[in-house]
Amino acid sequence: MKKLEWLIAWRYLGAQRKSLFVSLIGIFSMLGVSIGVFALIIALSAINGFEQEVTAQMIGKDAHFEIQSYNADPMYDYEALALEVRSKEPSVIASAPYIVYKVGISSKKVNDGIVIYGIDANRSKEVVDIHKHMKWGVYSVDSFPDSEGNLRPSIILGSGLASRLRVSVGEKILLQTFQNPEEMVGSGGPKMLAVIVSGIFETGMYEYDGNLAYVGIPELQKLLSMGDAVTGIQFRVKDHWKAGEIVDSISKWLPYPYYGIDWKIKNITLLKWMNYEKFIVAAVICLIILVAAFNIISSLIMVVIDKTREIGILRSMGLSKKSIMHIFMLMGSFIGFAGTIFGGSIGLTICLIQEKYRLIKLPGDVYVLPYFPMQVQMMDVVLIFVIGIALCIFATLLPAWKASRLDPVGAIRHE
Repeated sequence: MKKLEWLIAWRYLGAQRKSLFVSLIGIFSMLGVSIGVFALIIALSAINGFEQEVTAQMIGKDAHFEIQSYNADPMYDYEALALEVRSKEPSVIASAPYIVYKVGISSKKVNDGIVIYGIDANRSKEVVDIHKHMKWGVYSVDSFPDSEGNLRPSIILGSGLASRLRVSVGEKILLQTFQNPEEMVGSGGPKMLAVIVSGIFETGMYEYDGNLAYVGIPELQKLLSMGDAVTGIQFRVKDHWKAGEIVDSISKWLPYPYYGIDWKIKNITLLKWMNYEKFIVAAVICLIILVAAFNIISSLIMVVIDKTREIGILRSMGLSKKSIMHIFMLMGSFIGFAGTIFGGSIGLTICLIQEKYRLIKLPGDVYVLPYFPMQVQMMDVVLIFVIGIALCIFATLLPAWKASRLDPVGAIRHE
């Protein structure tokens, strides 16, 4: 009996002269499901790709977590504190002190303001990944000779910043502190430091590449008159997703005025926005599949009306109500399954090609990435396929139930 149900359902789906219009509605319903599934896979893969790339860039530029002082007070006992953290938290694998400040920067042609980091180059590369993104020059904040042969402190610039300053490796630029008018009175003006560009990095994140620079800790301490103090300590852990748990753990014993902050808290607004965006986009695009499901209801109701006499004949020949219901449910399932597979296959193919070859580019000064990111997550794909097919099967219930309730005698007399 099941084989007969399949054969009848397949025959009803086929285009016949008397029901050509009904068959076209079924095809359009299938295309509607395909478009919805295709759009959902593309959208979620793009959001996943964007989230993955932005997260990787955030972790590459920031440490997994940091310890700082309230009110940005200078930190003097940072080495002892770093050793204590590493001794109490086995999952911490590296630490490095740092200074962060806003300074003015000047080349021969351009003046600008930037965020500058003071780092210990050897220790810092165990915590952050700037050294992995060097495009020109070397990752070093050691002294470099200028054009006159004099040794000067070196600086590492982001590619966007170097382009804006119109400088390249080996050129000299000037750092200067910002001061308010009251501090400038009697101080002789802002302090300045001449440095040589030793390297240029490019992370792919325009905000980082266009606004960050790195120098040695001693040079920045001297420029800012900080003595032996730093701004904070950066840490790397074995699993960056557990950085928040470690911060909660050390907060129980960390003395005032120190506090810990992990990379997720530092970027909480962006991470929340990406999560909300994924949910909203998925919900909106699911409406396309829902509209296609209503089209399936319409097409099956028209099939029931068109095949009323045939349904009556099948019932009079002994086919049960259950079998009639199965026939129309199979019809809707065929439409949903075919549409989901067709749209899903095209969407997956496009996503995988973009993920591998990055053919679609984006302007880096407008977006945070230079290309359109894609990342296919199989859990999302499975969920999309299940939702698409389930909605289509659910849409068949009303027409199938209506068909099964037809009176055989009245159906045979139907004109």
